Amino acid sequence: MGRINVILWLQFLFFNTFTTILAYQSSDFFPFYSENDTNTFVDNDDGLLIYNQHAELDNDVPLNHSIHRRQIPLNIVTSQQARLPIVPSYIVLGPRIIRPAQLVSLSVVVLRDEWNPMMVKALISNDDMDVAAAEDLFIIGIPRTLVMRIPNNVRSGTYRLTLEGKLLTGEQKFFNVSQLIFEQKAVTILIQLDRPVYRHETVVQFRCIPIYPDLSGYFHTVDVYIIGPSGHILRKWENQQTTAGMVSLEYPINDAPPEGIWSIKCRVMGYEAIKTFELYEFYARKFEVNVTVPYYLPIDTPGIGGIVTANYSTGMGVLGYARVVVRARDMSVPYDPRANPLKDVEFDHSTPSFITTIDDFNGVAGFFIPIATILKFVPELDGKEILITALVHDPWWNETNNVTTVVSFYKPGVRLRFLGGPSMVFKPRMLFTTYVAATNFDGTKFPPGPNRFIRIYTDTDLGQSEPPADYMLDSTGIVRHQFLASGDPGIGFIRLRAELYDNNIKLQNSDDEQRAIRYLSPSNSYLQVTSSTETPRVGDFMLFRVNITQYVDFVYYHITSGGRLIFTNMLPMDGAKQKTFDVGVSREMAPSAHILVYYIRYDGEIVADSMNFHVNTSSVTNHVNITINRRKDFTGNTIEVLAYASPQSFVAFAGLGLVQTRLFPPGNHFSPVMIYDELYSFDRYASTSFQHTWYSEMNIPSSRVFFPSQSYGYDAGSTFNSSGMQLFTNVNVQAIETTWSQVGAMQCTDGLCWPAVL
Repeated sequence: MGRINVILWLQFLFFNTFTTILAYQSSDFFPFYSENDTNTFVDNDDGLLIYNQHAELDNDVPLNHSIHRRQIPLNIVTSQQARLPIVPSYIVLGPRIIRPAQLVSLSVVVLRDEWNPMMVKALISNDDMDVAAAEDLFIIGIPRTLVMRIPNNVRSGTYRLTLEGKLLTGEQKFFNVSQLIFEQKAVTILIQLDRPVYRHETVVQFRCIPIYPDLSGYFHTVDVYIIGPSGHILRKWENQQTTAGMVSLEYPINDAPPEGIWSIKCRVMGYEAIKTFELYEFYARKFEVNVTVPYYLPIDTPGIGGIVTANYSTGMGVLGYARVVVRARDMSVPYDPRANPLKDVEFDHSTPSFITTIDDFNGVAGFFIPIATILKFVPELDGKEILITALVHDPWWNETNNVTTVVSFYKPGVRLRFLGGPSMVFKPRMLFTTYVAATNFDGTKFPPGPNRFIRIYTDTDLGQSEPPADYMLDSTGIVRHQFLASGDPGIGFIRLRAELYDNNIKLQNSDDEQRAIRYLSPSNSYLQVTSSTETPRVGDFMLFRVNITQYVDFVYYHITSGGRLIFTNMLPMDGAKQKTFDVGVSREMAPSAHILVYYIRYDGEIVADSMNFHVNTSSVTNHVNITINRRKDFTGNTIEVLAYASPQSFVAFAGLGLVQTRLFPPGNHFSPVMIYDELYSFDRYASTSFQHTWYSEMNIPSSRVFFPSQSYGYDAGSTFNSSGMQLFTNVNVQAIETTWSQVGAMQCTDGLCWPAVL
């Protein structure tokens, strides 16, 4: 009888000890940004578990989640089986980052039957005041969202997200406080100038174009400032209305301006964008000469071709004769014409050179110098540079002007590159997809050919290997490799090696390697979400397919973009392990979006997966067609530019000569790559889709391609964090600790470890 009383007393003590649900947060265990992810807390007397990062540091417990990787197969007895089973009670998916004027959404699902219904309240606050709040009544098992709006005038500070769940009786069931990352950038601001360099007594014409991540315009006020080289504000325009989605202004420069780097600053909702330009005091000659050649050339090029132009200040071409002089540059002296002036080509007879003459010069002339001629005075071109000087003589004014440019040579070659980087994650018995790009050393596409292909080898750490797969190169320059990962529980990582072949001959130094570590699941339960829609467009439907390794009643899925929750729902599996569903692609998903899918096992384990994809906005973008009429007045001195767009559109023009564009690429133009870089900065706290940038020539990007990518997360916690969101729940998503982390060692993708002090 005494033994029974002892057992009952222990059960009563255990029940009273765990009355308050402990709230776990994924960023506590997987801190991508330790200085912003969590708040520093202490234990209070109200039974609430509070997280303290500094206490972990004092106890020599590592914070980096990468050290929690296991070195042994996943079918072993783990700490998941050793701990007491936790009944899932609630899951809240919230943002990790907030911005001014942002619509913040939180997905809440209550799972415990005893908590039906429950009042959930969310509050965003800083040290001084409450910024936004929302509360609603939630029914068990039905995911719904809490929505609140961040004011436009919020400024930088320490912001916290407070979550509280209460029953209708007022009894508190969970409480959580998390620190948020605040970014002032709510819109991206594009600044365009009419030219890259200015002189005295000219007018600086510029535009400030604020846009949202979905390419929609910002129709409000903008503050604009002109800042001189000393950092002082020389002119400001406040509360300028963006009636047409932009602000066009101009600033006249006086006759004695300070030389140096000037800047234009545009401010929207506290965020500032700065564009710099150079201003120098120089005086135009009667005519100016320019020579246009490629900046970089391979050593196997047939020759150097270029264009020489000479125009009067009125724009008329110079009539006379010209000479093109090619010289070897002294590589021991840095190329800086201002600090180290070049030798005068007219009097430099010590440097080997080649001269070609253009007798009938009429303002524009082309030239070509064979590479054999250059090899006579520069035998070894790899890593060397030559100087090309164009001299134009005007017999009418008896004046000669010249210009010099530099051309660098490099050894050509081809290299392969796995998109997504050298490290990935695979799931047993699930599809693994990767992409390989074939590029030249200058970033251009490796041209396809009848016998040019990429061979990919696949093997594991156990020595198992798959037959090599060959993929013929096409005009895209990128191949896709997809296979079904092995279900062997002893496999820790998969290694892929790509080789490039031309006429069945392997090209040396073109290999690349990628490794994929095994997804961490204590119960060997896996989920994967894929899509058959290659190019998602706004206004279309995107098809997704969910595969699971065990039968469940339903799964939850969320669509996120830029750290915002866009859509949430649940998908009944209807007794199947595979289910296909579609989601409408909205403009809020552009340009980078993620789908997060998960379910909860009976023992409390969260099984999750995510996929990243690029959203194309071409279906909603206003298509503009431009036609140029070069013979408007039949004289050739006037051209007409016609723009065709949708009704009530505002079309802005910006033109720049070829010479200025070559000297200052890309001139004053907006390239698609520049816009993508700006828009993708809103999603920098999440992993994005595979992307590759093609170059028209070295250091000049021309286009960018995107491919959907699977999750980089190797467990449930990192999967949620990789989507840019944070998870609040009483289900433990902490990675399983291994013996390597206990001895202070860290692990890399090949299963090896090294001391954490490194």
